[in-house]
Parts: sequence; C-alpha cells; structure tokens
Amino acid sequence: MNESPTDKTPPRVAVFSMFCLADQYDLAAEFEQMLKVVAEDCEVLHLSMRGPRPPPPTTPRIRVEELPIGVNRASRKDILRKSILFYFTMPLAAIRLRRFKPDVIYLPDIIPMAGFLTRLLTWRRVAVSYGDWHLHNKFGRKAWAAPLLAFVRFLEFLEVKTVNAFTCRATAAAERLKAWGVKPEGIRVFHDAPDMSAFNPHDESALRKQCGFAKDDVVILYHGVMHAGKGLDRLVSWSADLYRENPRIGLILVGDGPALPELKALVKELGIEHRVFFTGWLKTTREVGNFCNAADICVAMRTGDEGNVHIIPGALLHCMACRKVVIAPRLPGISEILRHGDNGFMFKADDGEDFKKLIRELVDRRGDWDRVAEAAYQDILRNFSVEATARAYGGALSHFAQLGR
Repeated sequence: MNESPTDKTPPRVAVFSMFCLADQYDLAAEFEQMLKVVAEDCEVLHLSMRGPRPPPPTTPRIRVEELPIGVNRASRKDILRKSILFYFTMPLAAIRLRRFKPDVIYLPDIIPMAGFLTRLLTWRRVAVSYGDWHLHNKFGRKAWAAPLLAFVRFLEFLEVKTVNAFTCRATAAAERLKAWGVKPEGIRVFHDAPDMSAFNPHDESALRKQCGFAKDDVVILYHGVMHAGKGLDRLVSWSADLYRENPRIGLILVGDGPALPELKALVKELGIEHRVFFTGWLKTTREVGNFCNAADICVAMRTGDEGNVHIIPGALLHCMACRKVVIAPRLPGISEILRHGDNGFMFKADDGEDFKKLIRELVDRRGDWDRVAEAAYQDILRNFSVEATARAYGGALSHFAQLGR
C-alpha cells in the first residue's frame, strides 16, 4: 500500500518506459519540457531500458535510472525482441519503482498489459497512455486473427479496469474510456506536438529531383511505420490507377516496417517502380521533414478498422507543420483536427474511388493549395505548440500524482 505522505513532501512521479530518455526526446518533441514541468511540483524518476546513447543531462529533481538490458530503436528486430524481454524485466523494475515510493507510475509506451502488470507488481497507482492498438494494426485484416484480437480486446478491458488513470491523444479515445466506466478525473487529453526544428516549411526542390520527380508533378507522400493497419497496399494500388490516368502522379513512401517487402513487390507487380520512391528507415526526424517538403500532398494513411478509429496520427500534424496539403480518412480522431476544405481534406476510409476522386479534384484545384496549406500551418502554430503540449502533458502527470495522495 502507498505510504501516507506529509503535506510538505512533494508528490512523486515515476515514468516507466521501454525506451531510454534520449530516445523519448526523439520520439516526442514535448517530452523533455514535459518532465521539467512535472519537476516544478514533483520529484521525478525516469526508469527505462538502456539505449545506444547515454542519458541526457536533467535537472536535480529528475532522476534517471536504466535497467541492465539495452534496446536499439533503429533496429525493428531488436525492438521486437526487447518488447518480449521487457515483460521479464518488470519484476526488477518493480523493485526500483517501489524503492522510489511514487504517488503514480506512468507508462508512456503503449505495451499490452504492461500497465496491468506494473500495478500488480508494485501496488502503486498506475497511469498509462491510451491510443494505438498495435496488434489490431498488424493483424486486423487477417481472417485467422479474429479470436486473437477478441482476446486482446478482453485483456484491454481488464487493463482499463485495473489501472488508475489515462492520457489520450484524441478526444475520441477519451470517450471510449468513459463508456467503459473510467471517471473523467482519471483521463487527460492532449495532442501531439510536431518538432518544428524538424517539421517546418522549407524548399526541398533538389531532394524532389533526386527522387525522380519534376516541379509540375503531383507527388503524394506517406511517412511512418509500415504495417497492415496503415492500408499502404491500397494507397499504392490507388496511386497506380491515378498514374495510368495522369503520368504526373508520383508517390514517396518514407519509413520502414513489416509491410515494406510486400509493398516493394506490389510496386514492381504494378509496373510503377519509376514513379514510387522508397526512402527506407531514416535516422533523424529532420530527414523525414525534408521529404515531407519535397512532396505536394501528404496523406496520414489509416484503414477504417476499429484500431484506427480513436487516434490522431502524428504524421498528420507533422505534415501540417510543413505547410503541406494534408489528406486523411474521415475517422473520428482525425476529424478532431481536419476541417474538410479548410485546413485539409478527408476521404472515406478504405474507399479507393473516393480517394481517387479527391486527388483528381486537388489536381484541378492546384491554385487553392497554398490557402489550405497555410490554414493547416497556422493551426499548428496556434494549437499544437511544443510548449502548450508539454504544459498539458506535465499537468496531467502532476494531477494524477495528486490524486494518488
């Protein structure tokens, strides 16, 4: 049970992560500033696996500890292996967490049942990040996976009933939690914040040329992890159809993932290798931002599967920050951000004809691109700054710690 703190003792927040602090700074632009916000009122511990880089310097009220096993975020295979090993490190992590005596333990990474197990092993209050359904994204379109995913949904429901608080990146996710009986004081919502040093408007005409595209081409771009939940095979097929109608259509696919070999094979099968450019894994987010600026239309691609309904893809905000025309499927989470025809455009999820119709309309309305792209960019500046997100994020963790007292 929690020890009873005195009124003079500052609350204690433990952040328990799979990825090291340096990696967390790369993954979320607001993370460093968020920890400083929490440290204004609380003692903070960041506990994680080791990474390739040493822990960055922090303020005196932020303690950094690492478990004796490392993970290389640049290696997809290593992430998979260490995701499994993460569960075996949890008893050791629990010892360190209990020693810190936190008022709340927060898990920023979405790892199935990690919140449940942390609660079970520490008997402390636990808060988790709620959003992406990774297994649904990977296996949602596999007929054989239906029993597995039904079991995963049961486990998710069990975890929701066990942990104490949640952060969400979309209001749609918060509404789902409320429908499951989670009280509003145990939920805090804030959005992603793009790193404006990496994602910002600038000229990349030379990079565009290196990808094989001319100034008057219409280049569509996707960036992110490539798995079945993104529906990238559909994006490739739809783009191939558009190319047969209009040879100016091109496609840039930025990133890596389990779907990449199949996508390359599909591009070859469709005979459009000369109009599709694969970047592979990029080492820095700045490189990703460069490719966004080399394109014309950026798509935050997702299928309409259940696992995608209540999320806001970070890629959507990244591309808005680059002052690009952004398009995305019309899903509840995405609809919180995009206003069709104002700061971007939406098409019916999983509907290739609606997607192709939208691209044709955009090609015909090229003179309108600047207005829509500028509206998206201004939205980012007003509503999705790193400072505002860090303050909301840090405030959420401090709030959860106070609830624990």
